[in-house]
Amino acid sequence: MSSSKKLNFASILVYLYLAISVFLTCYTFYRAEIVHSGNQFSYYYKYYLIFIFGNFFWFIILFLNGKKKMQIIIIISSLCFVLYFYETVRFFKPSILKSDFFKTLNKENVIKSKHGEKSKYETIQDLKINKGLDVVPSIFPSVFLKKNLVDKELDIFPLAGVSNKITVFCREGEKFAIYKSDRYGFNNPDKEWDQKRINFFLVGDSFAQGSCVQPGEDMASQIRSLTNLPAISLGMAGNGPLIELATLKEYIVKKNPQIVLWLYFERNDLDDLKIEKSNLILLNYLKNNFSQNLISKQFMIDKKLLEQIKYSERILLNPDYLKKKHTEKFLSFKKIIRLQIVRDKMALDRGLDFGIDPLFKTIMLNAKDFISKFDGQLYFIYLPDKERYTNQNLNEDVYLKKIQVLKLINDINIPIIDIHKKFFTKQNDPLQYFAHRIYGHYSPKGYKEISKIILKEIYNININQ
Repeated sequence: MSSSKKLNFASILVYLYLAISVFLTCYTFYRAEIVHSGNQFSYYYKYYLIFIFGNFFWFIILFLNGKKKMQIIIIISSLCFVLYFYETVRFFKPSILKSDFFKTLNKENVIKSKHGEKSKYETIQDLKINKGLDVVPSIFPSVFLKKNLVDKELDIFPLAGVSNKITVFCREGEKFAIYKSDRYGFNNPDKEWDQKRINFFLVGDSFAQGSCVQPGEDMASQIRSLTNLPAISLGMAGNGPLIELATLKEYIVKKNPQIVLWLYFERNDLDDLKIEKSNLILLNYLKNNFSQNLISKQFMIDKKLLEQIKYSERILLNPDYLKKKHTEKFLSFKKIIRLQIVRDKMALDRGLDFGIDPLFKTIMLNAKDFISKFDGQLYFIYLPDKERYTNQNLNEDVYLKKIQVLKLINDINIPIIDIHKKFFTKQNDPLQYFAHRIYGHYSPKGYKEISKIILKEIYNININQ
């Protein structure tokens, strides 16, 4: 009787695994052939192979004796447990590392706790109350692409932060990056704008803005230090190609730029464009003579930004909002079920290829033509994602459409400086150039060495400072 029960129980579990495998095969077919109309076979074929193999595997297991069935079920179940345990720990890692228990185990967090780990909001309040400073949090143009706005009908689209303010930016390590914004709200010494001609303009996202290093350590500052020439960063975190084009057209006028560095970050720039192109104001920048004349509207811009900051603070401090965010965290359970992190680490979750939005080429051509009117030269700086070096994608030119992007830029005759090829592939330890080896942005040393590479490629000289 006992043997029969074990046999039945084992068979039930095998049927259950077989049913799951069949379901996943059907779901793969639905996603590949119906949702994507059969156009993404290069992505889905590996899932077809895995699940079809699973179907045959569990079908064969049905014919084994009860003891062998149980042995295989125990092995497979143990493997599933390990995968889901890893997925869960990685998913909740940020919360786990903030717990009191793990602070005692994590050396970096012990140092933080000794200094008193403060949130961005607490840091701002401390600077305001205890030091009497006029401080604001960083605010980015991409905020105005979201629904959570105090001004639902935008009559103007800001492209920088609040001007002439101590700005608390971001933290990757012990200290927040804090800088005094310039007259237009960017991360530069304000006096740079007094120069009649700016030799270098940098446009891009958080890498161009200087996440998350101290003043003087960002890329524009490194270029100023290495060349003794004027350099201005127009970068803001979260920017994509369309916002970057808009920023160039608003702020380089009358500054006769000699060199414009377009910092392209491979991880998310094309994804950012998907959101940006829904904004009608930004799309207008594809027209030759469109401008919001933002340089003459700084008072209006600052007012709008400060209103948005206050609105966001009220929402942030609302108990209902905090409760909602906590609930949303647990609603992300479906990401764990799908083993999203595990699939990414195993390179299974890559391969969906929708091509490159034709608008990207239009934007780059538009930027090139615009800069040429000032007798300037546009350079396309390809910045690699840290995951290339943690996930052993060092030589993967197909990773994040790299080869497609560079071909597009090469075809329209924009000079390319490939930081992955020119710098990181030549390093024995690429991670040393990322913040604390764990964050996605560069360390001060990383920004400096990359700046040297850029200058070497432009001027064909070695800089040893």
